[in-house]
Amino acid sequence: MKRRDFLGLQIATILLAPFNVLAGQWNRLAFQADHVADAEKALAIEGEIISNQIEIIAPSRAENGAIVQVAVHSSIANTEAIAIFVDKNPTALIANYLFFEGALPSVVTRIKMAQTSEIKVIVKSGHRYFTAAKQVIVLENGCGGSSTNEQFRSSMKIRAKQLANTDMAEVKAIITHPMHTGQGLDEVGQIIPAHFIQMIQIKHNDVPAIEMQLGTGIARNPYLTCQLQHVQLGDKISVRWQDNLGIEGQAETSVIL
Repeated sequence: MKRRDFLGLQIATILLAPFNVLAGQWNRLAFQADHVADAEKALAIEGEIISNQIEIIAPSRAENGAIVQVAVHSSIANTEAIAIFVDKNPTALIANYLFFEGALPSVVTRIKMAQTSEIKVIVKSGHRYFTAAKQVIVLENGCGGSSTNEQFRSSMKIRAKQLANTDMAEVKAIITHPMHTGQGLDEVGQIIPAHFIQMIQIKHNDVPAIEMQLGTGIARNPYLTCQLQHVQLGDKISVRWQDNLGIEGQAETSVIL
């Protein structure tokens, strides 16, 4: 497998390309795959090594599969990318993340799970690929999507807080967005068309720190937490997103104590 193939993104391209070009690189084949094996094939992933250096924090039992909070932390040296899969969802690839210098390989998000399944994570480091998984029992299907097709209005809240006695900052953001899967029905039984965020870009002082590709398996009103290093008070943190309809949003903040 070629190094540039994983996540369908090239570091040099990402650093130079306009955001609308990045959104055009969203890996449609991988995100439309029904099963993990097919999504991995679309990402040209092979030769995975089971690793205990990948930590997956998720509930053992999820009361509502529409909102399952998942945290992934990689202790593998030189982690470049993290991909999250749920095999028994309508589409298996949930999200993938590419980390640049200064971004720690740690993410928190909220996903949808259709039924009891494993959450599988694949980490890329150099030319090697590592994996771990965690089983989650789902008590209520969460992949049907919203039952309403209300007029779309989006907003975003973002916060960046420096961690005490470090040069690190924790960035938290929540984006108001319906994240329609294309499978949900409205009040009169009509299918609600797919409408979901595909790309998120986080920058530190206008330099890319993390690029995210997302699928329909991310929960409504996407929530994310990440950590950046080499950060000082007052530094600018910006978050920008684009969805499958071409709608964009952005916000920025300064690092505070």
